[in-house]
This record gives sequence, structure tokens and C-alpha cells, in this order.
Amino acid sequence: MLLPPPFVPAETVFRGIGVGSSVVMGSAYVPEALTAERRRLPDVPSAEREVDRFLAAKGRLEEDFLAARDGLPEGLDAADREIFDIYLSVLREPGFRKRVQDLILDRRLNTEAAVSDALAYYRVRIASRLDPRSEYLVDRADDIDQLLDSFTAVLTGRERFPKGGFSERTVVVVRNLTPVELTALPRQHLGGIVTENGSPTSHTALLAQALEIPAVMGVAGIVSHAASGQRVILDAAEGHVILDPDRDARGFYEIRSASLATRQREIVRMAHLPAVTLDGAAVEVCGNLQLVDEIPAIMSYGGDGVGLYRTEMAYLSRITLPPEEELFGSYRRVIEAAAPRPVTIRTLDLGADKIPLSLGTTFSAENQALGLRAIRFCLKHREVFRVQLRAILRASVHGNLRIMIPMVSNMEEVEEARAMLAETAAELAAEGLPSREGIPVGIMVEVPAAVFLAAELAARCDFFSIGTNDLIQYSIALDRTNPDVADLYQPLHPSILRMIKTVLDTGRRTGTPVSICGGMAADPVSASLLIGMGARALSLPYFNIPRIKRLVRVSFLSDLRKLAADALRAATAAEAGSAVRSWLKSKHSDLLAA
Repeated sequence: MLLPPPFVPAETVFRGIGVGSSVVMGSAYVPEALTAERRRLPDVPSAEREVDRFLAAKGRLEEDFLAARDGLPEGLDAADREIFDIYLSVLREPGFRKRVQDLILDRRLNTEAAVSDALAYYRVRIASRLDPRSEYLVDRADDIDQLLDSFTAVLTGRERFPKGGFSERTVVVVRNLTPVELTALPRQHLGGIVTENGSPTSHTALLAQALEIPAVMGVAGIVSHAASGQRVILDAAEGHVILDPDRDARGFYEIRSASLATRQREIVRMAHLPAVTLDGAAVEVCGNLQLVDEIPAIMSYGGDGVGLYRTEMAYLSRITLPPEEELFGSYRRVIEAAAPRPVTIRTLDLGADKIPLSLGTTFSAENQALGLRAIRFCLKHREVFRVQLRAILRASVHGNLRIMIPMVSNMEEVEEARAMLAETAAELAAEGLPSREGIPVGIMVEVPAAVFLAAELAARCDFFSIGTNDLIQYSIALDRTNPDVADLYQPLHPSILRMIKTVLDTGRRTGTPVSICGGMAADPVSASLLIGMGARALSLPYFNIPRIKRLVRVSFLSDLRKLAADALRAATAAEAGSAVRSWLKSKHSDLLAA
């Protein structure tokens, strides 16, 4: 990570999570905070008038969300528009309307208070079902806050941003920014946004990325320190915000801005070169996909396809289950955009820290990581699984598709999943809906049981994909989200390297292709060892693709094999990584600094 230069006073630097890859210099705009009064209504007629006021505000918001969705610039993926459908689904839910009306009529609360209390109910539902360390919880809680802000703006009639545009290059600094507000921001002279709340996977962050608006999210305390008109520097690449920069700081970041722009152009240009070692070994480098609108980035960063399409987000960001047509549309768009490159769709991996509100009562609150997760959930709740399989199979005719089953621990799970897939295909055929025959079906190897059953599983699988994140968690017996044991999360732990080698060797003997789709694939140190051990297919976040492709292009496979052999003999993680880090530092230090 690049830190601000030492001549920038520490008290002027605020840190968050960057969304984008550029530097913006301008003046801050800090809008007035939205607040709403809370009061009791004196009588029944007053309450009835408040119900009318609520219904009018709800109708106005629905119109605003629809207008914002339909007014997005052409060229954005439909997934960006679906962000607004999530808010519409809450507004249109009969339970939400009834809850607000009951609070107004029975408890005599004014509309602002009733809406706040009703939305707080959804917040409690989220908190009771998800691990509080989960970024999914944070993002969904932000959704509720943003919806409340939208209601407050309509009910109070206040505008937070100037309709005519900003007078100079401006960085908007706010506690919370809704997607509707983001789309309505005047684009004239808008440089970027800084928010106290939010994360890189929040809807506002994703929409900012799609609209190419630089942002830094989750900057604690920034609103109380910033003032409208104050000079500000936003470094979206590093997640830094600097208030009142002096001349030296401005000079430094002017140079950095130009350097980032040049680097970005070079990254995109070089990323499309093939990943082949200096002695001729080809490595497929694909991208991990979580949201449909990430597919253009995977392609532009040189991805050889989609090695892992996580399908849970369509379920986590709403209070109702997604219908088949919606899923089919999303899968089809990804497959068509990637064609002829392959797309590996992972079937639902719900459970642990990924529990949708629509299915919250399905899961026990205790020890979710060892509970009803992934394929276990799907085989227990077959109708939910069947809807997804129908959508996947229907989309299969539009490109190069593979299906991957997560968290497999025994042969029976593979057989049952394959049987359901065959039944679903027959069902579609009977309805006259086409699907492709012979779709490759594989599994994720991410629990030790699958490692030691690899030879038997290979007989019923077309491919393996090693999910290193969970393999580490389940093998070393630690919660990878728990800071108390963070130091024990060791990707280069000798047992992990040996298990990966076991699966790679089994794949080679049985003719079963093996890819790596966990975090180890994105790190030059561990990726060097994976390739040296025999991995020829990696899948990683799109922004890491150029670096790992460059690692392949500047390396001899013979060197990587020797490094891997030494690491496999090591007794500790530190010893396993020592030689490869020294080698990278001496030969390709830029890869470590990237």
C-alpha cells in the first residue's frame, strides 16, 4: 500500500476503502444532514392524514426509483439498474406498508417516526441472522439507512445538492449517499464522492464504479472534519482523503495522478498478452465474478474467462427470492459477454455469513460455518435449488458454460446434484425450453474430506476447483473473519500446500482439470508455488489479473517447480514462503509492490 508522503500531516489524512484507480483534487461539498422530527399524533383524523402522507411519499419514492433506474446512461449493465429494484421490492412489500400504517394508526406516530421504526425492524432481522463481521450485513444495513434517507428527503422536501451543478471540481463528502442521490448528483464539475458509511460491495459503491465516479467509502469521522469549500484530495486507488493539502502535497498528487493514468493504460494494454512462461507453459488466468457489471472489467483486464461466478448476491440483496426469469437474464448476460470464453457458475453457496432475509428462518443461528451451507442447503431446499438450475440450464445455450458445486464433502452430494440437474433438464425439454447437453459439471474442493476423496470424486466430476479460502479455514480449524486468530490464517501452511499438491496430482493422474479460485491465486508469492506444483488454471479478482499474468510471462516454469519443491518440504509457513519471496524480490520486485 502506498502511504501519503511524510510531509503530509497525519491529522489531515483520512483512510477508507477506495473505489476506482484515480486521484481527484478539488473542493469539498458537505450537504446539510437530513433529520426528521419524531412526534405523537393528537387524534384519529390526524393519524388518517398521516397515512395519506405516507402513501403519497411512498408513491413518490417509487416514481423516483423507477426514473433513476430508467435514466441511467446507456451501456451500463442491467445489474446496475436492478439496484433500484431492491428498494422497490421493500416499498412494495405488503408487510412494510402494513407495519407503517399500524404504527401511525395504533401508536399515533407521525410518518417520519413510523417509517424509521418499520425500517429498523428490517435492520434487526438482518442483525439476528448474519454474522456482524460480515460485509454482507454491513451492506444490507446500509441499504436500510439509504432507504430511510430517501424517505426523509421526500417527506421534508429538502434538496441536499444544487440542481444546477457545482461551480468547480467538487468532491461530495457525506455520511450516507443513496443510489438515487448518486444518479441525481449534478455531473458538472463532479470529481468524486467520500462517504462515512458503505463498503466496496455496497450498492452506491458498485454504481459509482459503473458510472466511473471515483470514491472512497467507509471514512470514519470525515463529515465532522470537512467543510464545504475546503480543499481536498481523493486518492481512490489507495483509499486516502486529504483535507487542506499544502502546495507540496498538491504537487505530489498531481504527479501521482498522471502516473496512475499512465499505469492504467499500460495495465490494460499488457493484460491481453497470453500468460505463458519463458519456457512455454501456458496458464489460464480467469476472473472471479460476483456481480454482472464486473464482467466488462474482467474482459478489459485480460481475463481468459470467468473461473468463479458467485451467484449469492441476487439472493442476499433483497427480501424476496429472485424469480427464475431474473436469474436467467443475469446468467445469460454474463455468458454472452464472455463468449467464447468459459464461464463457471457456482451453484448457491448460502449459509455461514451469507443468509438472505427471505430465507432467514431456514438457518440455525449457531455455528453456521459448519451448518446448512452450500450444497447441503440446496439439497435440503430443492425448490430453491431447482429454480436456479432451471435458470442456469436455460442460459447454457448462449455460450460456454460450466457448473460448479460448492462445499462437497461426499460422493452422495455429487450424485444427488447431478440427478437434480438431469431431472431439471428433462423438465425444461418437456416445456419446449432448450438447454445444452453435456455441460461440464465439477466441484469445489474446499474441505479436507474432498481432498482425500479426490480420486473417487474424479470419477463423477468433469473438473475440480480448489477454493483455498475455505480449505485453509476448515483445515486449520479457524474462523477466517475472526481477528483473534487472524495470525493463524496461513495460506502457506505446509498442510495446505500438501493438500493442494495432492489434488493437483490426482487431477493429472485421472485427467481431471484442476483450477485454483481462492485468494492464494491472486498473490504472487503463493501463485508462484501453485504454478510450480502443477496448477495451470487460476481464477482471481479482475484487478489482480494483469499482475498474475505478468508473473507467468516473466518466469521460467523450471524455477517455479524448484521453489514449489522446497516449499513442500518446509515445516512452517514462514519457511515455505521465504525462498519464493527472496526470489521475487531479487528478480521481479515490482510484482511484490504492485
